[in-house]
Amino acid sequence: MKTNEEIRVAVEAAFKPLRCVMEIWDFGQKLSFRVFDAKDHTVLTVPDEVLGNLRDGPALEALIQDARTRIAANGHHLDPWPQT
Repeated sequence: MKTNEEIRVAVEAAFKPLRCVMEIWDFGQKLSFRVFDAKDHTVLTVPDEVLGNLRDGPALEALIQDARTRIAANGHHLDPWPQT
């Protein structure tokens, strides 16, 4: 089971060289994150994920991989990602 900090590190690192900001909210029950390009335009928003569902590796990896695929489909290059 991953801690909140381990999840934050994994999510924010997964979208380099773009900037990612993750927030834990709803009394620690949910997370959201946004990915920004070099001009600080929002590339992707993931608004409402249940944090408890992401504590195991496969669910978190699937969420990140889906987001990376969506970003790449919009023409953004991402660094290789060492999966969690």
